[in-house]
Amino acid sequence: MSRPPTRAAQKSPNGNPLVKGQLPRGASAAPAKKAPYAIESLNRAIDILSAFDHARPEMSLNDIMQMTGLAKTTAFRMMVTLVDRHLCDQDPATGLYSLGFAMLHFAEIRRRQAKVRDLAMPVMRDIRDQLNETVVLSIRCGDYRVHIDAAEGFDPMRRMPEPGVRVPLYAGAASKVLLAAMSELEVESYFNRTVLKPFQRNTITSPAVLKREMRMIRRNGYAESRSELILGCAAMAVPIKDYTGQTIAVIDVLTPEGRYTPAFRQAGLRLLTTGAQRISERLGLPAKSTAKRVRTRRRSRQPD
Repeated sequence: MSRPPTRAAQKSPNGNPLVKGQLPRGASAAPAKKAPYAIESLNRAIDILSAFDHARPEMSLNDIMQMTGLAKTTAFRMMVTLVDRHLCDQDPATGLYSLGFAMLHFAEIRRRQAKVRDLAMPVMRDIRDQLNETVVLSIRCGDYRVHIDAAEGFDPMRRMPEPGVRVPLYAGAASKVLLAAMSELEVESYFNRTVLKPFQRNTITSPAVLKREMRMIRRNGYAESRSELILGCAAMAVPIKDYTGQTIAVIDVLTPEGRYTPAFRQAGLRLLTTGAQRISERLGLPAKSTAKRVRTRRRSRQPD
């Protein structure tokens, strides 16, 4: 009977020989196919993070070298960087490494995104069916709003945003809802690093005007826009909140300006607010903490 090859003959996913003949957890005997534009140092960092599991929540530097096949100097420098960025922690008493709390932060963001999408889509379709207009779900990603899903309207004259499209936080109803959810310190920092350039005739490019708009959004519980980001397009938007009361997403209705009548506005704001409350409560927000009843008073100027 032929003997199976020893583990010492295997290689780690990054192509380096394994130390002390040990395969990394989860790795197969067949070498992984590398992406043509992969960054090797990033692959090595991911190899390290992937080596931690329930059976091995803490590891020494030697353990990490054995699990990944990295040389000592490389493994040490990688761990210094990962600890500095809070992706890993090091116990000062034992010197053992573990996953850092930044990993929980990323996992929670992903969990919320997946959950809010599943909870929002039935509500969005219901709003779409009653208004016959496109309803969009978006989240904040850094200094941008990103579309993650939409219920497309049925009217031939409709707008359907592409998933993954990034929109600046100062332009459009949904963007302004996310901007209004930021703290004053975050807002000031955002204005300091952002050039407020106009996209259409109603784009707000004044920080002072935007701050007034944000105060109104916080007070009324919704935002509106007309020809601010897309010429001839009107929108209304409301926030979705988690169990802590933090805005984690926004849903908005898009329609041509010609169909944005007072009756449509009133019906849309009512449906959006009720729908966002339903989603937020399913995310754990207490019913008594949901958004206040939307004010739909006439404004002295068109929303922008």
